[in-house]
Amino acid sequence: MALCALFVCTSAAVASCWEAAGARYRIHPWLLAAIAKVESGFDPSAVNATHAQRTGSVDLGLMQINSQWLPVLARHGISRDALFEPCTNVNVGAWILAGLFARHGVTWEAVGAYNAGCARLEPTRCAALRASYARKVEAALRGLTLAGTGPAPGGPSRILHVSLPPLAATRADAIDRAAGAQE
Repeated sequence: MALCALFVCTSAAVASCWEAAGARYRIHPWLLAAIAKVESGFDPSAVNATHAQRTGSVDLGLMQINSQWLPVLARHGISRDALFEPCTNVNVGAWILAGLFARHGVTWEAVGAYNAGCARLEPTRCAALRASYARKVEAALRGLTLAGTGPAPGGPSRILHVSLPPLAATRADAIDRAAGAQE
């Protein structure tokens, strides 16, 4: 229920979506919540079309699922409209993140990949974007923890269920700093 109170949910059923998606995909629900905070500010009706002209896609709902996923999701019976239902959106976001963890390991790199696919970017720019996004998620996660609504012991790295260095010490962050120095 603490998740529900924090995210202005309308029912206990919605609050349980975070825990259910986390359990199903073996991702801490607070990490999912931190991503939703960064992606949509917890707005289940959010639509981000700022990159539509460049990419031909938009981001939808609580976890800002990119519309390029729609053909894959349709094969599983999930429509565009269904992505505006919070529980469906959280489950899809968790499924995407689980796939990224499988590909990149349970790392901040994988968290960064949730937002930056990088298909059209050079590696240095990709790493910088991913590190920047991961820092935002880490800050949101710390905010949840400091607000007393998240699990404090171990902080954000503990929530990833592995012993990760603090984000500032990651290779991606070093690349990010180097890219910033070049600009």
